[in-house]
Amino acid sequence: LFTPEISRPFRATDHEPEVMYVYPTTAELPFGWKWRYSGVGLVHQSNGQSKPLSRSWNRVYMMTGLELSNSVSVNARIWKRIPESSGSDDNPGIADYIGRGELSAFWNINKDNTLSATVRHSLSSTDRGSVRLEWLQAVGSTLGGKSNLRLHTALFSGYGDSMIDYNRKRTVFSVGVSLVDF
Repeated sequence: LFTPEISRPFRATDHEPEVMYVYPTTAELPFGWKWRYSGVGLVHQSNGQSKPLSRSWNRVYMMTGLELSNSVSVNARIWKRIPESSGSDDNPGIADYIGRGELSAFWNINKDNTLSATVRHSLSSTDRGSVRLEWLQAVGSTLGGKSNLRLHTALFSGYGDSMIDYNRKRTVFSVGVSLVDF
């Protein structure tokens, strides 16, 4: 039975609205790789809580993506935190934990299965960051129909799995459902 004192269906709910500009490219690279896009963006991430549990930060980023024969893709993103005044900063030093950049790789094994790995790093002497391994598997397509639902399984280790614990190292295993291609 659900009782808020001892259990909750969602431990934290983080929000991450963003605006971005993506420039598509078609450049051919060595070994069959294609440079697919570059872009810039602005992102706000917060947990929507009030003090003392409030966590938020804003950052600008640059990104790019490569692809190999529609089965493998690699995306890179590097960002800079937009500074806040020390009096209103909910989480000073967040970039030293969650990181200043990430590299993601995706492998489409077949039409029903995708594996991915994302590595984030602080890019500083603190040497912190995280690793996330994910598996998405189509739900219902083996029964003869097309499904846009995916079973989403993830293993996370490091800092920043949730905004409330950005400065605590955690290992988290999660299972859920993702809506894809809607």
